[in-house]
Amino acid sequence: MPRATNNIEDLEHFDLKSCPGGFVDLRRMTYGQYLRRQGMAMDMQMKGGDGRSKANVIDIDLGQEKVTHFEFSVCIAGHNLEDDNGNQLDFKNAGHVQILDPRVGQEIGDLINKMNSFEEDEVGN
Repeated sequence: MPRATNNIEDLEHFDLKSCPGGFVDLRRMTYGQYLRRQGMAMDMQMKGGDGRSKANVIDIDLGQEKVTHFEFSVCIAGHNLEDDNGNQLDFKNAGHVQILDPRVGQEIGDLINKMNSFEEDEVGN
């Protein structure tokens, strides 16, 4: 019978264009993690309301940070990225996600999203 579970030991290596010499090794989320991420995003949209209040905008911004931190902490299994003092970044620490160069953070986020998206063409349908 075909295996339908996610092997968290399966990693994909990506060299970063936004950080020459930098790389990340990413793993796919389990379906449970994927659902948790969707729940976080839905909660963020629900709090957003009508968009006329500044409080709504703040809720959305904080929610987006929460989702990104979750994705980075779950999906980044290895990397060689450092802070200004030569210390390796720890993506389970929200503060380390916060200090990333935005180009690097966006590239990693895009790779995570692509890796965890289902595309019919990828599976030959």
